[in-house]
Amino acid sequence: MAFTGFPYTIALRTGNPGAVASSFLLFFPFAFLTTSFLPKEALSGWLQTAATYNPVTYLLEGLRAIVSSGWEVAPIAKAIAAVLGLGLVTFTLAFRSLGARVSSD
Repeated sequence: MAFTGFPYTIALRTGNPGAVASSFLLFFPFAFLTTSFLPKEALSGWLQTAATYNPVTYLLEGLRAIVSSGWEVAPIAKAIAAVLGLGLVTFTLAFRSLGARVSSD
């Protein structure tokens, strides 16, 4: 749900359905620059840096902790914080875009 703020922001700012449809391109870095294929220790250089700052990495680590070793507090807390932080950013952008759209009409 935290990722839906991006398309809402684009929709409200542009009013263009084509721009909203192409907003899926924003999700490729979030999906592929993570630790979904390799552990972070196996990544090097800019890939490791990108994975470190990608909130999906922490979501994956939290999910892995639940599946593999049970309810570990630290990775699950990081996952929740990453999702909440991303949601805060995306929905702030979306609500500001909504305010701008409503006030301009």
